[in-house]
Amino acid sequence: MLRILVISVLVLFFYTLSATRYPLSPDSYTLCFAGEKKIAASVNGENISEAEVQMAVNRLMPAGSFHGRLSDERTEQLRKSAVDSLIEKELLYQEGKRLGISVKKSEVKEIFNKNKEAFKKKKDFYSALEKMGLTEDSYRRLIEKELISRKFIKQEVEDKIRLSEANLEDYYNKNKGKFVSPDRIRVREMSINVSPTATQAEREEKKKQAEDLLKRVKAGEDFAALAYKYSEDDYRMKAGDLGLSHKGRLMQELEEAAYRLNIGEVSGLIETIYGYHIIRLEEKKPEEQLDFAGVKDSLKKELEGKRYKEAREALIKALKEKAVISIK
Repeated sequence: MLRILVISVLVLFFYTLSATRYPLSPDSYTLCFAGEKKIAASVNGENISEAEVQMAVNRLMPAGSFHGRLSDERTEQLRKSAVDSLIEKELLYQEGKRLGISVKKSEVKEIFNKNKEAFKKKKDFYSALEKMGLTEDSYRRLIEKELISRKFIKQEVEDKIRLSEANLEDYYNKNKGKFVSPDRIRVREMSINVSPTATQAEREEKKKQAEDLLKRVKAGEDFAALAYKYSEDDYRMKAGDLGLSHKGRLMQELEEAAYRLNIGEVSGLIETIYGYHIIRLEEKKPEEQLDFAGVKDSLKKELEGKRYKEAREALIKALKEKAVISIK
C-alpha cells in the first residue's frame, strides 16, 4: 500500500521531469525520508540514507517481484546499482550547485502544485507525504535538487552533443552503405489450412478445395476477391495482401516460389506444414539507396543518443575521480 502511495504522490513529478530527451539514469528520482538516520553512503560529506537506497532498490526490482523471491546475489546486485545511481545523482547535483546553477521558486512551486492537484483532496496529498516521511519543505527541496541536476546535465552534456544537419549529412555521405533498402516483393496469398492432426481423407479434401480455387484464378476470377472470401489465414481481411517483404520474411516455400514469378503471375499449389497456398506476385522493388531526407531524423536520434551516453559516462567518471565517496 505504501508503495502505491509513493507512486501516486510522485507520478506527475516523475512525468514532468522525465520529459527531457535523455534520461539521467535508470534511477533518476530520490526520496528523502525525514528522521532516517542510517547512512548508506556519502558523497563529499553529503549523506545518502538507507531509506533512499531501499526506495531505489524497489524501483529497480522487476515488476511483480518481491524481495523474498529474489536470490541474495540478485538482491545485492540491485542494491549496488541503486547505490551507484544515487551517488551519480548526488555528484551531478553538487557539481551543478558549484557552477552556480539554480532554479526559480516558481519552477519548484509549479511542479509541487501539479502534484498536489493530482489528488482529489488536499489532505490526501499531505497524508501521503507524511507516510513517506516527507514534509512540505523536504519535498520542495527534493524537486529543487532534481531540477538542478537536470539543468546541469542539459548544460554540460545535452547542449554539447547536438549535431547540425551538415554534421549528419557528412556522416551519411561517408556511410552510404548503411542506408540501403534491400530488394523487396509484395505477394498476395490464399491459404487453405490443414490441421496437423488431420486424417488423410481430410487432407485430400483440403487439397481439392485449394485446387478448385487455383482453377478459378487461372480461369480469370479476381484473386483478391477469392482470397477475401475463402482464404483461412490472418491476411484474409486484407484480401491476401502480405505487404512488402524482404528476403527471409516469408515462409521459405512461398518466398522461393515468389521469386520465380513475374509480376502478375500466379503460382501453382504450394504445400507447407500449415496447409496449401496459392500466391500471386504483385510488385517487385529492387534494392535502393535511401536518401538523406528519409533517414535524417532517425540518424540524428541514433548518433546524438550515442554521443550523449559517452559524454555522460565521461562526465560521471571525471566527477568520481575528484570526489570523496564512502560506501558504508
